[in-house]
Amino acid sequence: MKLKTVAAFEKQLREAAPDHFAKIYLILVSDPYERRFYVNKLFGFIAHYRPGTVFETGEEALEMSLFSQKKVVHLEVERGLKSLPEDIIVIFSGEKCSSAFYQEIENEVVCLDLTGEKPWEKKERLVEEVQKVARQSHKTLTLHVANQLIELIGNDFASLKNEVDKLVLFVGDRKSIEDSDLGKITLSPKEVTAWQIAESMVWKYKGVKRQAMKDLSEILALIALLRHHIYLGIQICRGESPSNLRKNQLEVYLPFCQRMGVHYFIERLLFLFEWELKAKTNSFDPEILWDLLVIHYDTLSAAELTSSRS
Repeated sequence: MKLKTVAAFEKQLREAAPDHFAKIYLILVSDPYERRFYVNKLFGFIAHYRPGTVFETGEEALEMSLFSQKKVVHLEVERGLKSLPEDIIVIFSGEKCSSAFYQEIENEVVCLDLTGEKPWEKKERLVEEVQKVARQSHKTLTLHVANQLIELIGNDFASLKNEVDKLVLFVGDRKSIEDSDLGKITLSPKEVTAWQIAESMVWKYKGVKRQAMKDLSEILALIALLRHHIYLGIQICRGESPSNLRKNQLEVYLPFCQRMGVHYFIERLLFLFEWELKAKTNSFDPEILWDLLVIHYDTLSAAELTSSRS
């Protein structure tokens, strides 16, 4: 069963609870933060009706233990499918999945597929989600204010959720978040876009449009943000837990770090130092300079980066 909206997916869950949950769930969402958000939300729903259920990640969690234990196991799409023990529910998640993989699980799966979502459909979904985030903290976020927030921040759910969390703290004992609250603590669109550009470059997110650079100070500010994210990658690769990183961010960044390794981030850090020096000592047009930096960052392999300095 493939469902194209969160509302339809949640309706199916409510109708299945508590005794008829599917054996396999599939979450297909392009944004890694949103993907993890819906995986966690699904587990929370199942655990509510099945107290004592544990959440584990990785194929080794599918192995039978000596003691029967209710589990929800999270796997990346295309990892392969073993025969599932009786008390295990599997949640697959990914940006997409092949038709062959889907056919293998089609008879047992309930799928939330947001990959074909239109821009206006995504906006409607995000409006509903930020309102839910506010309600969880016993605050009211009207439809108008939620739309205003998205106009200001954009459609990056991680940034939107972060802003709602900040607004909840800001309003204190008040029961509602008002229009006037947005301008007091919410970042300007330009600041948010700069953060999103840096994050998309380092962590290979899609769908973030490049911002035209008209001034050298803007490029230097973006280089500083790039360096911040690269440092995070180095720390995570070394097994550290950066104090300024939220748990949900770590869950999104960690798989990328595990794939690329610490050398990948160190090479790009050295590359960035070189381009920062070029920005400060040359008279390139700022927009051309930024375009060249982005192209080289995205296309040069680690080996090419090394040889370019030798």
